[in-house]
This record gives sequence, C-alpha cells and structure tokens, in this order.
Amino acid sequence: MNDPEKTSALPLHWILQSDHSPSHTLINWLVQEIDPKATSPIDSLISSDTPIATLIGYKNAFKHLRLEGETLDDQSLGAIYYGLTIASSIVHHHRRISRQSNRALEEAFRKIWSDETIDLRLRDLAWRAFVLLRTAIKDSLPY
Repeated sequence: MNDPEKTSALPLHWILQSDHSPSHTLINWLVQEIDPKATSPIDSLISSDTPIATLIGYKNAFKHLRLEGETLDDQSLGAIYYGLTIASSIVHHHRRISRQSNRALEEAFRKIWSDETIDLRLRDLAWRAFVLLRTAIKDSLPY
C-alpha cells in the first residue's frame, strides 16, 4: 500500500507525505475535504480566487475544531485558522463571514499577526484584515 509509484493515487496520499504535526495534518485534511483542488491551507487562504462558499466551509470546520478539538493543539490551531478564514473573506471579498464583534476580530487578527511561529503570508493576511476592519465604516462589511 505504501508503494511510491501508487502513493499519489491514494485518496489521502498527502497525509503520507506530511512532515507536519498531527494538528497541522488535521488542518490539511479539513481543507482537502472541503476543496479537493486546494493545494494547501495557506494557498487557499491567501488566494483571492478561493470562493466565499469555500471560505464559509473552512470557517465552519475550523470553528468546530476550535471548540471540539481533541487536543489543546487542535483547538489552538483551529482558532488560528478560524480567524484566518474570516480574515481571508474580509481581505479578498470585503465580506464578513462571522458575527463576532469587531473588537473580538481585531483581537484575533492582532494575536495572529504578532505570533512569529505563523507563516508570514498568513500574518500579513491577518494584518490586512485588521486594517480593513479598523478603517471600514461601521457595519459596511456585510455578513
């Protein structure tokens, strides 16, 4: 079953090739389940081509992981990706996909931006969402 010639034909071949933590592998799996064409969670979130419906699917999955994750790492990573998905919708679609208050979103984006363990492209996404949220006219970003 682990024949390298056939590995790419397996539905979950990317898990066998993962060098990430189990929590990151779970994030990858969720993204692949929601959008089989996705190349990575990072690419999906920083791309302006990711449809809003896909982002809503990610948000719902990451919210569940944030609340119900098996481990603290799962919950923490779920919270980060939940925030990043909301940031992506604000930056790329000028649309909120969360009923979280501006204050809660700003705090989440600030925490992501200041976490140097997070990929710089994702930190930049969070910062851009923070700025857009801060400069937007109240309630101008539709839900």
